Amino acid sequence: MNFKNKLFMLIGAMMITTSTFSQSKIIEVWKGKVPGSIKNPNYKQIVDSTYYIKLRNISKPTIEVYHAPADNNSGTAVVVCPGGGYYGVSFISEGVEVAKWLNELGITAVVLHYRLPNDIIMKDKSIGPLQDGQEAIRIVRRNAKKWGIDPHKIGIMGFSAGGHLAATVSTHFNEKVYKPIDSTSARPDFSLLIYPVISMDSTITHVGSRENLLGKHPSQEMVKHFSNELQVTTQTPPTFMVHSMDDGIVPVENSIDYALALKKKNIPCELHIYEKGGHGYGLRYSKNTESTWTETCRKWLETNSFLPYTTQGGRDRKIKLEADDKPAFDNPPTGFRDKRDDIAHGTITTVQYDSKTLGTHREMMVYTPPDYSPSKKYPVIYLLHGLNSSSGQWPYWVHADYVIDNLLNDGKIEPMIMVFPNCNTNMTVENPKPDEEEERKGGYKGYGTSFENDLLKDIIPYIESHYSVYTDREHRALAGLSMGGGQSLNIGLSHINTFAYVGGFSSAPNTNQFGGLSDIKLLPDLVAAKKKLKMLWIACGNKDGLFSISQRVHQYFKEQGVSHIWHVDDNGHDDTEWANNLYLFVQHIFK
Repeated sequence: MNFKNKLFMLIGAMMITTSTFSQSKIIEVWKGKVPGSIKNPNYKQIVDSTYYIKLRNISKPTIEVYHAPADNNSGTAVVVCPGGGYYGVSFISEGVEVAKWLNELGITAVVLHYRLPNDIIMKDKSIGPLQDGQEAIRIVRRNAKKWGIDPHKIGIMGFSAGGHLAATVSTHFNEKVYKPIDSTSARPDFSLLIYPVISMDSTITHVGSRENLLGKHPSQEMVKHFSNELQVTTQTPPTFMVHSMDDGIVPVENSIDYALALKKKNIPCELHIYEKGGHGYGLRYSKNTESTWTETCRKWLETNSFLPYTTQGGRDRKIKLEADDKPAFDNPPTGFRDKRDDIAHGTITTVQYDSKTLGTHREMMVYTPPDYSPSKKYPVIYLLHGLNSSSGQWPYWVHADYVIDNLLNDGKIEPMIMVFPNCNTNMTVENPKPDEEEERKGGYKGYGTSFENDLLKDIIPYIESHYSVYTDREHRALAGLSMGGGQSLNIGLSHINTFAYVGGFSSAPNTNQFGGLSDIKLLPDLVAAKKKLKMLWIACGNKDGLFSISQRVHQYFKEQGVSHIWHVDDNGHDDTEWANNLYLFVQHIFK
């Protein structure tokens, strides 16, 4: 058997292996309309095995989508840009294998086979890869809901020259290098740069990448423009970086200079410099420390809320279950939050409103049921999202709308309106992505009293003046997940005259009674809670690293004699837990 046949058997085996962890889907980036392209029938894509296996002569860029497993979907997606010196795309070691690893973390991987800069197929080869990178991010964001992705948790990852492309998209995402079909943002929410080419400065660049992208004698203006350490702004996304001191192909100064540029703009950045490793190691294991970068990357994603807190482990956090820490109900049926094509669906609308309380312009999302009619009155449930997320977490990640659509079709609930507010008052129309590091330093005050006032004095009045809804407490429910669950308990139990139904899923009440920052009491009016609450729901998975908080809240209510539902199932701090409880919760409200 000759080498070429062996090579294609290897590639075939790799592709078969990938199908065991995710069914990939290949999508053309441009659907035949490649911007700035020059037709050349002799320029055909090939697989090149010289030095390493790579794709070359790519004229029709594609993305290969590896969806996260349904039972382990974090809602995060990463566009992966393999390396290859802008000469090839190392699609196996820095593409397929990376996608497999990301899927194991619960991340949807989107491997980009980008065009390699070449004058014979491009009018301007310097922007060809950037065009593909921008559009790849836009494609993922446009399909976020369909693919089970949070549109605010879409990152980009690059290796070597692919790292240059990832850094270029991260610093040039607003550059108009083609005419997009809509206003979808091309800004990644985070970057993962692995031994990246960053600079085109001849003293530290990778010469081959520079020549392939810019030519042998680029102008100083072009060199500066594509030296990404010089293009960092306050809008450049948070970044995780890996490099080795002994990298003899791409000098470590590339990563160091980019990290320092991010530091100057107060952009969160984590740089790991390893003593050894050389270049191009990808996921390869060795006895050296550089092979541990995947674990530090996972932890960075977890710490920055791009992965759930309990991605690894869960029970090893010394959770002690008591006798009553058990399920109150059976799990929902299979497919309860899948989109069903044979039924009617409600409508989700993004609404902008003026918050008089805050003096800002803000957004929220509103679900109206199928056949919504102004001639009818509807109850309302307000659903609050988690820390460092947004109003899209419930519909895009949990699929709250599909849960309600299916229950309505099956006759298990009456029609209702769902409202998904932005629960952080630092999020405004003008500032949709606040600085997470500053938020942390400030104790996440945007989730506190300011949001409570916005909800009570602006959001609820807006809903009740713009939609046909009941305006009494018996037709209002408040529930949330994680930080939003804590907000729901804090606000709902302080305003029992406003909400008759309150739910906290994996919640963390922001009161120092339970480890929070506020000195307010969780239960200010015990008598009212006992007399007026129609339902109080506390739930948490027994694999959740924050389980003890909900457990203590349950024990507190039990000691105070406050009737409540305590539902403990076998999930972690994840979308499965929140979807399950929404399914159960809505069947017990508005009765």
